[in-house]
Amino acid sequence: MNFEDLQKAWQSQNAGATVTINTDLLLKEVRHNQRSFWWTIFWRDVREVGVAFFLTWFFVRLGLRRAEWTDFLVGLTCFGVGAFMVVDRLLQRRQQAATSNSLVSCVETSLRQVNHQIWLLKNVFWWYLLPLSAAVSISVAATIWRVRSHTDQLIGWGGYVVCCGLLDWFVYWLNQIALKKGLVPRQQELLALLTETGIPVPPTENKNKTMKNTILLTLLLLAVLAIGIILATATPTPPTPLAIGALNQSLEAIRKKHDLPALALVVVKDGQICDRAAVGVRKWGDRTPVTTNDEFHIGSCTKSMTATLTAILIEEGKLRWDTTIAEVFPELKSSMDKQYENVTVDQLLHQRGGVPADPPPAAWKRAWDEVGTPTQQRREFIESVLAQPPAATPGTKMIYSNQGYAIIGAMLEKITGQDYENLITEKLFKPLHMDTAGFGPPGMPDKVDQPWGHLHKLYMTLPFRIDNPPAIASAGRVHCSLDDLARYAIFHLQRGTNGLLKPETLARLHTPAAGNVADPMENYACGWVVLQRDWAGGTTLWHNGSNTMWYIVMWLAPEKHFAVIVATNIAGPEAEQGCDEAATAMIGKWLPN
Repeated sequence: MNFEDLQKAWQSQNAGATVTINTDLLLKEVRHNQRSFWWTIFWRDVREVGVAFFLTWFFVRLGLRRAEWTDFLVGLTCFGVGAFMVVDRLLQRRQQAATSNSLVSCVETSLRQVNHQIWLLKNVFWWYLLPLSAAVSISVAATIWRVRSHTDQLIGWGGYVVCCGLLDWFVYWLNQIALKKGLVPRQQELLALLTETGIPVPPTENKNKTMKNTILLTLLLLAVLAIGIILATATPTPPTPLAIGALNQSLEAIRKKHDLPALALVVVKDGQICDRAAVGVRKWGDRTPVTTNDEFHIGSCTKSMTATLTAILIEEGKLRWDTTIAEVFPELKSSMDKQYENVTVDQLLHQRGGVPADPPPAAWKRAWDEVGTPTQQRREFIESVLAQPPAATPGTKMIYSNQGYAIIGAMLEKITGQDYENLITEKLFKPLHMDTAGFGPPGMPDKVDQPWGHLHKLYMTLPFRIDNPPAIASAGRVHCSLDDLARYAIFHLQRGTNGLLKPETLARLHTPAAGNVADPMENYACGWVVLQRDWAGGTTLWHNGSNTMWYIVMWLAPEKHFAVIVATNIAGPEAEQGCDEAATAMIGKWLPN
């Protein structure tokens, strides 16, 4: 006979009847039910505490990566909820009945356990939902506060309030269902058992008021502290010695207007660097300021460097402008599409080789795995590209393609026997004294010794140290300081005295294949877009670059012996507008009408 059967038998007797119950058997059943209930609650708490501590680890790690104090706040709140459950469990365990206790003591202990669980579930909003919701709300508020658009702020807040409210209501509803269907019936059974035995029911502890007041006071202090931190960190950029100049003040105004982590520029006039500035921070949420010596990722501005390297090797007699893909890779004739066989170096540099703008999905996925050496990765990647039909008949249409410049990089590796990274370092970077030039994200992992790239996601500015795969290094994987990039610009402006290329070779790099047509992109030269601007006195060379986490723009005006380069460590429309505004300001300053 189990506990429920004993209780029913007891209650079925009339008041005048004499009932004989085996006390030892009843005590045994009560203890069994007590242990079963204890273990059910124990494993529930293990799951809850495990999730809380996992979230603690996740948000603290995220905070270390992003340097965002709100991540630490959410992590510590998760830890607090988990710790509350652990301490509560330990305190309740001390009150568990020992095996030598009497039947009455055992029932009273079970009743205390059930009453305590009822209290926890009734007040789940105060000790569980409210602290977590408050911490997450502060984190969301700090993020939405940085959004410039009031419409986006309202949309963000509206979406968050609806989602958070529904989630809190659902969790609260589940707990109340568990209370009504599981705990309350058990409480009633234990109360009925005590009543039948004639033992006074112990009074229920009234601890709601004290616990609520404690939690409310804690949340109030937490809110005051959070507001103070938000006000103290509303502008992530600390004052720096650079911020006293007029140029830095105007650049800082542009940076703030477009909500950029950092903004830097360099200006060249008559073969010399005549202006430079840098404002903002290297990493969003970290107060380390960016400097004029910092390195920036230049993205597709790498393409003109690859074209320049190709021209150097052409002058050395290693290949020709009309060298074809099939000449360099005769072993791929059987696998490449026939239309690619006669595509020339010149066509690839001018983006007229018919190479698609988008890579084959499987090859692109494989490129991100980064299996093998960079040279092997590039070779495998271009084999997949060449095996597919071209997007247009080669030579007939300009198609902007990273894959085309990846093919050029692989061709240079094949004819020289050197990997692209060492080849361009020896042939271009070292002669121009571009000592900071390298590949991939600048700086050391997990350090803020150089700027980090950033992404805007879900109203958040997130720092990252990732880059394009090495398979397309020759299309967009170089980083360097803006001073070093200025030296490269000076090289392209000094047609007659550059020391590396003949004037006619450099002029060919700056000559588009299609001539002066209406579409600017049809005026694509070898890594440069050739445009006409009055402020430049005619021809300008323009290109921008982004790996989706950085943005840079270069303007070269050969007739004015002028160049301006502007960079930021985030990408997107705001980054482009901010860089364009800074470049326009420098053009107006140094090339007045």
